[in-house]
Amino acid sequence: MEGDSMNEESLMMLLTGPFSGLALALVMLWGIGKMVAKYVPKIVDKHLHQIDAQIEANGKIVDRLDQMREAVAEQHTQQTEAMRKAVAGLHGRLNPMENDIKEVKTFLQLSSNAAATARTEGGVNGI
Repeated sequence: MEGDSMNEESLMMLLTGPFSGLALALVMLWGIGKMVAKYVPKIVDKHLHQIDAQIEANGKIVDRLDQMREAVAEQHTQQTEAMRKAVAGLHGRLNPMENDIKEVKTFLQLSSNAAATARTEGGVNGI
C-alpha cells in the first residue's frame, strides 16, 4: 500500500504541479487557436465585404457629384453667354444714344451760357 500511496502522491504532484500547468496552458492555447482559426477569417471576410460595399457606394457618389459639377458648369456657361449677349445689346442701344446725349448736353451748355450772358449784359445795361 505504501507503493500505492507513493504512486498517488506522485500522480497528485504531477497533476497539480508545473507540468500540469504547462499542459493546461498548451490545451488552452490549442483551443483558442482552433476558435480563432474558425471565426477570425469569417469576421475579416465580412469586414472586407463591408469595405468593398462602401467603396462602391462612394464611387457612385463621386460619379453623381461629377455629373452635377458638369451640369452646373454648363449652366454657368449658358448664363455667361446670355449675359454677354445682353450686354452687347445694351452697347448697341446706348452707343447711338451717346451722340444724342452729347448734342443735348452741348445745347444745354450753350443755352445756359447764352442765358448767363443775357443776364450779365442785362445786369450791366440795366444799371
